[in-house]
Order: sequence, then structure tokens, then C-alpha cells
Amino acid sequence: MKKIVAAMDVLNRGVLFLLSLWFGLVALLTLLQVIFRYIFNNPIVWSEEVIRYSMIWIVLLGTAIALRKGMLISVEIVIQSVPKTVKKIMGILVIGVNVVYLSLLSYYGIKIIITLGAQTSGSLEIPISMTYSAIAAGSILALLNCIVVFMELVQGKEEKNDGSTLL
Repeated sequence: MKKIVAAMDVLNRGVLFLLSLWFGLVALLTLLQVIFRYIFNNPIVWSEEVIRYSMIWIVLLGTAIALRKGMLISVEIVIQSVPKTVKKIMGILVIGVNVVYLSLLSYYGIKIIITLGAQTSGSLEIPISMTYSAIAAGSILALLNCIVVFMELVQGKEEKNDGSTLL
């Protein structure tokens, strides 16, 4: 079980590194777009589409990483005011609901990819399914992270190395 958790942490670090680079490139492209549009009066036509699609990917994959690190919004006052056993039960229930939701999101994300297979985007003319595949990729990564959080919760590990709580 420790190997699974360690492998997931390595995957998350890799994804986070790629997201950091990607976000930096998006910020740079946004700056260039503003410069070209307002200073040179000649906007980069394709940049808006690249920025929009990139932000979709960044948010969905970033949410999966945030789930693992316990950084998603929660009602802390409820969790902090209950005994440890109730906290663990609540955690298991929340994870169960997340697993069901993320499983459905993965299923329908894959279904959307298949449905939109031949459609292309406006200015880039890339398959629009590349954009919508972010739904499936993000929800599958989040589902895997949710399973790892569940494994740690069952093991009794309530606080992670970085100081954030699992719930």
C-alpha cells in the first residue's frame, strides 16, 4: 500500500511540475496577447483559444492535485468540532461520495470525447475532443488521488508530511 501512495505522490509531483511550466507559458502568452493587441493593434488570433483550453486543463488537473493535498474548500468547523471516530466516519463518507462523483465524471468525460471525435476548434482546427479530454484526465487523476486519501485515512494517517490534513 505504501508503494501505491509513493507512486501516486511521484505522479502528482510530475503533474504539478508540468502544470507550473504550462501556467507560466499561459501567463507569458497572455502578456504577449495584450501587448500585440493594444500596442501593435495586431492581436495573435490563435492565442485566446490556446489560453482558454490551457486554463481548462490546468484547473482540472490542479483540482486533482489539490484533492490529494487536502487543499479543497471544506467546512473545517464541523470537522474540528467532532470526535476522532466521527471525523473518520465523515471522512469515509465524503470520500465515498467523491468516488461516485468522480467515477461518473470520468465515464461521461470519456463519452464526450467519443461523441466529439470529429469536431474541430475554431482558429486552431485541432480536435475539440483534446479540450474535453481534460474532464476525463482530471477526474481520473482526482479519483486515483481520492483512493490514496482513503487508503491513508483507513491506515490512520490524519496529517500528511506537508502539514495539511486529509479532511
